[in-house]
Amino acid sequence: MKTEPASGGRRRVVIYCRISDDREGRRYGVRRQERDCRKLAAELGVDVVEVLVENDISAYSGKPRPKYDRMLRMLRAGEADGVLALTSRRLQRRYREAFDFLDLVEEKNLLVATVKGGTYDLTTADGRREARRKAVDDQHEAEEIAERVKDAKKDNLREGTYRGGPRPFGYESDGITPRSLKCPQCSATEGFVIKREDDDATDDFTVTAVCGECGTEAEIAEGSEAWYLGKAIDAIIAGDSLRAICREWAEKGVRTVPRRKRLEDGSRTEPVARDWQATELRRTLLRPRNAGLIDHRGEIIGKASWPPLTAEEKWRAAKSILEQPERRTTPGNARKWVGSGLYRCGALVTRYRAADGREYVHSGQYTDDDEAWPLYAAVEAPEGQQWAPRDLEDAFGKLKAVKVEPVPEDRRGCRDTMRCSTSGTGANRKHVIAYRCRSAVHVTRTAELLDEYVEAVAVERLSRPDAVSLFVPSPEKGESTEQLAIRANTLRVKLDQYAADYDDDLITRKQMLDGTARTRAKLAEIEAEMTRRATVPVLARLPLGTPEIRKAWKGYTLERKRAIIDALMEVTVLPSRRGRPKGFKPGTGQVYFDPSAVRIEWKQRG
Repeated sequence: MKTEPASGGRRRVVIYCRISDDREGRRYGVRRQERDCRKLAAELGVDVVEVLVENDISAYSGKPRPKYDRMLRMLRAGEADGVLALTSRRLQRRYREAFDFLDLVEEKNLLVATVKGGTYDLTTADGRREARRKAVDDQHEAEEIAERVKDAKKDNLREGTYRGGPRPFGYESDGITPRSLKCPQCSATEGFVIKREDDDATDDFTVTAVCGECGTEAEIAEGSEAWYLGKAIDAIIAGDSLRAICREWAEKGVRTVPRRKRLEDGSRTEPVARDWQATELRRTLLRPRNAGLIDHRGEIIGKASWPPLTAEEKWRAAKSILEQPERRTTPGNARKWVGSGLYRCGALVTRYRAADGREYVHSGQYTDDDEAWPLYAAVEAPEGQQWAPRDLEDAFGKLKAVKVEPVPEDRRGCRDTMRCSTSGTGANRKHVIAYRCRSAVHVTRTAELLDEYVEAVAVERLSRPDAVSLFVPSPEKGESTEQLAIRANTLRVKLDQYAADYDDDLITRKQMLDGTARTRAKLAEIEAEMTRRATVPVLARLPLGTPEIRKAWKGYTLERKRAIIDALMEVTVLPSRRGRPKGFKPGTGQVYFDPSAVRIEWKQRG
C-alpha cells in the first residue's frame, strides 16, 4: 500500500528476523535474513533503526517472543514507521496474532514489506482480504507440518525407532548405538552395525550391535558412557545414593552430554558439559530407553530398536527404588557417619522436671495404645493423675530429663533418632564427634567407636554360612540360592585371579580383558537372578556367607553401608553405666566402649 512517514522524511523501519529451530546455535539463518532485509531497505529508501532477532523460537508454538513484543511496542509508540521481514511467516504463524498486527498496520499507516512477498497493501478491500487470507494460509501450513511430524513420530512409536532429539547420554548421536562399543573378537572400536531380528511367530524382535568387520556381537566398552550408566543402575540396586554416584563420576571425569545454552537474545553458546547433579542423574537412570524400551507420555508401549544398556529387570529394580516416596534429593550437608538418622535413642526418662520446678517420676506404667508411651506422676502425688510426656509438655511447658535409664525390651522410651555433632571435648581437650539424641541429651556415644561396633556386627552376620538362605531364599524348583552364591563367589575369585595372572605376566592383556569381560557377564546374570529372589534387594549382590564380605565391606560407600545396616537391623543406643571401667587411665589415649549399652534387633528372621 502507499504509506508515508508520520512526520515526513525517510521512513524508520525495524528488521525482524526469526528462525524456529537452530539447535546448533550458529545463527546462519537469521544472518541471511538480516542481509536480505538490509538490501530491501536500500531499495525502498528507508532507514533501519533496529534489528530484532529471535533465534530458535517458533511463532506457532505460542511461546513468548520478547523481540516480537518489542517490535509491536515500538510501532505503537511511533519509534518506527514500518517492518521488514524475509516472509510473512517470519512475522506470524497464527492468524489471530496476524489479524491484530494487520489492524495495527492499518491504524498507524505503517509500511510492511517482505523480501519474498513484496509490500502489504491494506488500502483496498482486496488487499486486506489477501493479507488476511495469507495469514490463514500460513497457519494452515504450520498445522500441516505439525501433523506430518506427529504422524512420523507415531510411526516411530509403532516401530520402536528413534524419534530424534539431543544425543542421549550413553548413546551416540544417532540415538541407537551405545557409546561406546568394542568387539571381543577383533578388538574393533568402531564400524558397528545395529541389527534387528524379527520373530514372525511371536511378533517380537531382538536388537544387537555387531562388529562390521567380523560379525561378532559387540560388548559395551569399560569406562564408556554406556558402561558407567549400567554401573550406576547396579549401584542404586546395591544401596548407593545418587549423590554418591555423582561424586564418583566427578572424580572420574564422567560429565553430562555437551549442550548449548540458550542466551536471552535467543542465541546459543558453544556446547558445554558439566558435572552431574542428583536430579538429572535420577532422570537419566529412569529412562526406559536404558532397558531397550520405548515410552510415550510416560507410558511404556513396547520394545525399542536399539540395544539396551542394562537388563530390563535391573532397570525396573532401580526404578522402583528411585521412585520410593521416602527418597529425597533435598539440598543439605551429606551424611558423614553411618548411623546418623538410623540409630535410635534407647533412653527411658525416669524423672522429668517441668518449667515450674515440679518433678514427675515414671510410674512403671505405659499407655495401652500401640505407641505404649511411659506414664509419669507428680513426685508429691505418685498415686495421682498420670501423664504421657507430650501431655506433660502441653500442660507445664518444656521438660528437662533429670534421670535416664535403659528402656526395657519391648517397651518404648525416647525412640528419637541420633545425630552427630562435634561439641564437647575428649582426651587432650580435642573435639570428639559423638552421636546425640535429637530431642534431648539423653544418650551420647563416641561416633567412631559406635560405628565400628555396628559395622563389625553387620559383617559378622553377613559372613555366616546361613546368610544366603536367610536373605536370598531358594525357589521350590531350579538351582538353589546356595549354589548360585557358590558360583558367584567362584567367579569373584576368578576375576581377582585374572588380575594376578596379568601382573605375573602369565597371560597377555587381551587374554585378561577377554576373560574378565566373560566372567563379569556371567556374574551379572547370577547377581540379577539373586536380586529377583532376594527378600531385601540391597543384600543380593553381596558375597554372602563368605569371609570375602569383610574385604568387600571396606570398599563400600557410606550410603551403601547405611542401606545394608538399615535393611539388616535396628540399632538402639542405651544409656551407659556411670563411671569409667576398671583400669582406665585418663590422658593416656585409651578409649572405652560398652557393647552392652547397644541393643541390636534383627529385621530378618534368624
